Amino acid sequence: MVIGGGTAGLVIASRLSEDPTITVGVLEAGPAAFEEPRINVPGRLGETLFTEYDWQFETIPQPGLGGRKLPWNRGKVLGGSSALNFMMWSRGNKGDYDAWEKLGNKGWGWDGMLPYFKKSETFQIPTRDYQEKHHVYYDQDYHGTSGPLHTIYSAEYGASSQRWHATLQSLGVESNRSHMSGSSVGAWTSLTAVDPATQERCYSAPAYYLPVSHRENLVLLTNATVRNIILEEGNAPDEQIAKGVNFTHTSKHYAVNVVGEVILSAGTVQSPQLLELSGIGNPAILRAAGAYEYAFPFFGRHSIIAPKPHLNPKARRVSNPPTLTGTMMIYELDPSILTLEALRSDPLLAAAADEQYATSKTGPRTAAGYSAAYLPFSHYTSPEEMSRLASQLPSTSSEGGPAAPNNPAGPSLVRDQILSSRFSSPSPSGQI
Repeated sequence: MVIGGGTAGLVIASRLSEDPTITVGVLEAGPAAFEEPRINVPGRLGETLFTEYDWQFETIPQPGLGGRKLPWNRGKVLGGSSALNFMMWSRGNKGDYDAWEKLGNKGWGWDGMLPYFKKSETFQIPTRDYQEKHHVYYDQDYHGTSGPLHTIYSAEYGASSQRWHATLQSLGVESNRSHMSGSSVGAWTSLTAVDPATQERCYSAPAYYLPVSHRENLVLLTNATVRNIILEEGNAPDEQIAKGVNFTHTSKHYAVNVVGEVILSAGTVQSPQLLELSGIGNPAILRAAGAYEYAFPFFGRHSIIAPKPHLNPKARRVSNPPTLTGTMMIYELDPSILTLEALRSDPLLAAAADEQYATSKTGPRTAAGYSAAYLPFSHYTSPEEMSRLASQLPSTSSEGGPAAPNNPAGPSLVRDQILSSRFSSPSPSGQI
């Protein structure tokens, strides 16, 4: 039983159901929306936020932001947030994946992950004229050719994109000619998750579920909200075994028993929430809610559904979201330059764009392309400031033994050593 028919859950269900001897069930809280133009049409990106397809979470008041609460959009639809995101197709920094492996996660380093990145993708090679016009650079060795998800460089780009690379180069930021090879540092033109044959968003539901939906051993139930995982005591001391799932569908409560495994794939917010609803988590939080059963002290430390009441499955508030820093810029643009904003404010222009897209799959409704740049901290920080920050990092000496994950002090020490190396390394890291 897979809890969550989202970005990852449908991949898992598709792969597991390749074995005809097992039956795979998927419970998804949202609806299927294969024919929804607000999802499918690339140039309508963002129109599904704060709608019925969005859980519409928000953080608790953030002290660093003067007590403001921030929205946290997550997909409540088959395909999850891959149906709501802005279709930018990119990868993290090689050093970050290698750090995962150094912390004890064998196979999760860059070299171990790259084959699976490529396996998921069918990359559409752009023409040479297109490459020159849109400053598109890539390395074929880092792209897949037969995966379920199609990736292309967008059919249309805004006028400002034509000036992106030259502008950044004038500021000392070079163009990255292989931005999918483990470093996003520099200026680059992003890939998008769009099917070139249909010019529609390519996301988890049509890519992984729809082609195998005919399988008799794959059962999907949408609009089904999981309440908790059913746990039973095992034979070993303190052993608990997942035996089923309680869920709600059409305002009725149901329980489904599972012979094999329960796979929790409900996303960043709701996976830890459902574990808490099942009595698994930080003992202090669970005891305060009257639900303490199974201790896991470090569980959900950076992403836990907030109280009032803490374990309410309909909770909409999230405390301590992952620490990510982003800056949105709002600026005036020459009115002669057409952008997607113009389509949102001019009904006649939007209608014309819709007609062009419907008849020829061209025009501004195909535009989901991005100009991007990752800048290392050292690019705009003085060497003296970098040294000062590095000096404030925890000590990385290994007096308590080797810095290995199986050493009680190991994980924290390895983490500190990785962080220290990021600030002292001459190689620019876009993730700092």
